[in-house]
Amino acid sequence: MRLLLPAVLLLLAAAACGAEEAASPAAPTTLPAAALPELDSRARTLDAASLADDAFEPDALAALLSEGGYVTGREREFSGKTATFDHVVARTLVFESRDGAEAYLGWVRGHGDEVLGRAAPAKVVPPGEGGVAFTLERCGTCKKELPTFLAAWRREATVLTLLAAGDGADAASFSALAHELDEAAA
Repeated sequence: MRLLLPAVLLLLAAAACGAEEAASPAAPTTLPAAALPELDSRARTLDAASLADDAFEPDALAALLSEGGYVTGREREFSGKTATFDHVVARTLVFESRDGAEAYLGWVRGHGDEVLGRAAPAKVVPPGEGGVAFTLERCGTCKKELPTFLAAWRREATVLTLLAAGDGADAASFSALAHELDEAAA
C-alpha cells in the first residue's frame, strides 16, 4: 500500500500539470521576425484586455471578445526604417468558434477609424474569408504622414490582422505582406 500512494500522488501531480497547460492555450503563430529582417521586432501574447485597448471604448470591445469566446492571440510588432515599411503589427487571434471570429471581424469592419484615424476602404483584397481592408485617408497638408494600411480576415475560428505603414508602402507591398502572414499562420 505504501508503494501505491507515491504512484497515485505522481499521477495526480501529472494530471494537475496537464490541467494547467489546458487552461492557458499555446499562442498561435504570426509573422516571423525573418519576414522583415531589416526591422527590429518583438512578439507578445495578447490577452483580451490587451486587445480591447485598441478601442475607444475598451469595455465594449472586451464584452464582444468575451461573448465571442476569444481564446488567445499573438502579435509581432516591427519598427525601424526601410524603403517600404517603418512600422508593422501582425496579429493572429484565436476564438472558440467561427461565429466569435466573425463577430470580431465585424467590429474591425465598423471601427477602422479607431485604429487608423481617418480610414477609407483600401484597394486590397485580403486573403481568407470575410476580409476587410482600410487605408489612412491622407490629410494633404501633413508632411510626415505615412501611407498606412490595415486589413483583417478570417480562417475558420482565427482572425488575422495586419497594420503596416511606411514611405514606400502601397497596396501591392501590403497585400504581399498580408499573404505572407496568412501563410505563416496556416
